[in-house]
Amino acid sequence: AVDAHHHVWDLSVRDQDWITGEELAPLRRTFALAELEPEARAAGIGATVLVQTVTGPEETPELLALAAGAGLVAGVVGWTDLTAPDVADSLAALTALPGGDRLVGIRHQVQD
Repeated sequence: AVDAHHHVWDLSVRDQDWITGEELAPLRRTFALAELEPEARAAGIGATVLVQTVTGPEETPELLALAAGAGLVAGVVGWTDLTAPDVADSLAALTALPGGDRLVGIRHQVQD
């Protein structure tokens, strides 16, 4: 089975400023791929898609690097500025990175 939507983040690297309020407090911690893998396997998940969480250029290359080193990660949905005049160059640069062959989509969050 494939789980099409997972997030991983390290709060010591980048804050997840969308995690606010008491109801989201359990999410205000680091979630690593190493923590996800055994849980996914135990649930019968053989592959997952990592999805970006912040609107900024730094996170997608990090997710692609994780995908390059992990058999569990079948794809990455990243972020790039789809309104930028050089969007084609940005996409080409992302696909040229280690793990770039696993870039399966771009998510443009309209609320940002």
